Amino acid sequence: MSSFLVTGSEGQLGNCFQLVAKEFPQFKLFFKNHSELDIIKPEMLSNFFKKNPFDGIINCAAYTDVEKAEIELKKAEEINLQGVQNLIDFATDK
Repeated sequence: MSSFLVTGSEGQLGNCFQLVAKEFPQFKLFFKNHSELDIIKPEMLSNFFKKNPFDGIINCAAYTDVEKAEIELKKAEEINLQGVQNLIDFATDK
């Protein structure tokens, strides 16, 4: 059985994945929200993988409030740029 990490499980897209997950019993999905797995912190990703190996990543984590992102630019860049780069680096190393 293939398993996948699904980041951003409490966001709009993550919630959609949770709603349809039962339709795909052939996959094991690890739904993780920001407090459980912060993609800005690569060590959290590595620690989670050691305990729960997975075959792929479905990234639903994102800073999506456009107007607020203009004010909180650093936070938006951390999540949407550095966080995604951390996922890429992790996947490339595995």
